[in-house]
Amino acid sequence: MNGKPSDAKSPKKPVSRSEPLWSVALRIIAWPFVATGRFLYKHWLSYLIGHVLRDRDRVYSIKFIWYGDSVYLHPMIWGSLILYLVVRSGIFGVDANGAPMGSGWPLLSWYILLAVCFFTVMYNFDIIKMTVLVVAVIAVVALSYIAIQRWAWNPFTVVHDHIVGLDLTVSAGFYVVSAYVFALLIVNEVVWAWLFHRVEIDESYVYERRFLQGTTREPIFARGLKRETKDLLELLILGAADIQHQTKTGYKRYKNVPGASLGLGAAMDAMLDYRRRDEIEFERKRAAEGLETVEHATHEEADANDVSPNDGAHG
Repeated sequence: MNGKPSDAKSPKKPVSRSEPLWSVALRIIAWPFVATGRFLYKHWLSYLIGHVLRDRDRVYSIKFIWYGDSVYLHPMIWGSLILYLVVRSGIFGVDANGAPMGSGWPLLSWYILLAVCFFTVMYNFDIIKMTVLVVAVIAVVALSYIAIQRWAWNPFTVVHDHIVGLDLTVSAGFYVVSAYVFALLIVNEVVWAWLFHRVEIDESYVYERRFLQGTTREPIFARGLKRETKDLLELLILGAADIQHQTKTGYKRYKNVPGASLGLGAAMDAMLDYRRRDEIEFERKRAAEGLETVEHATHEEADANDVSPNDGAHG
């Protein structure tokens, strides 16, 4: 990587000769754990949470991974757990054995949540589309209630009676198993993203690292680098956004980058303010000289104000 920060590594402190033996033994014991932790952070965790290498003057590189569309399935995990707690609370009554009874409303809510997630995968939901989706969900819930509870002659009642006649039952454990299934999908997406969708952007190149494959490099700096939040849910879930840069053959887009709408995106914007090391040193020197010039001019102005007006009348 080009242009490492000057203060990225501090000079090692000399080990004191009076250091006790127990401290040396503790260093020896802790060294494997510290080395393993640094290795895991450098090659695994830094990509998952997003790593920014910078100093007080500029940003040098950004690490991240980008997910597929399954990032929108996160609500199915906590949503299923909430429905499990609702059913277990016994709000719909208990049977003869004292076990909590289920109801069609939690299952309907689960299917609505599933539909929202998959519609979001297929379409980009801005604020207008999101409003339409909310109105559609309210309409479905209201129509379900009216058709079953209020209008006995409604044609939807026939469908309801047919489903009830099938004697279908869904226990509370169904929602827990659903949460497990979707959690497994998310974990699989995270592992897959780390294997094949690891990206590092520095001042000059984009490095795409893939498992058991060579690292590909694409010129990046000043080649159309930008970030874009495509829809509302993408912003709400993990603060995700898309990052795009220009290549030799077109544009490369990284979808659903965690944190790209937040701190990671701000660091990327700061990286675009590119200044070479000699430029930074020149700016520091010029700022210091400018401060001295201002102070000197202030002193001269103060001295000039102390001169009496009658001093120039004798000319």
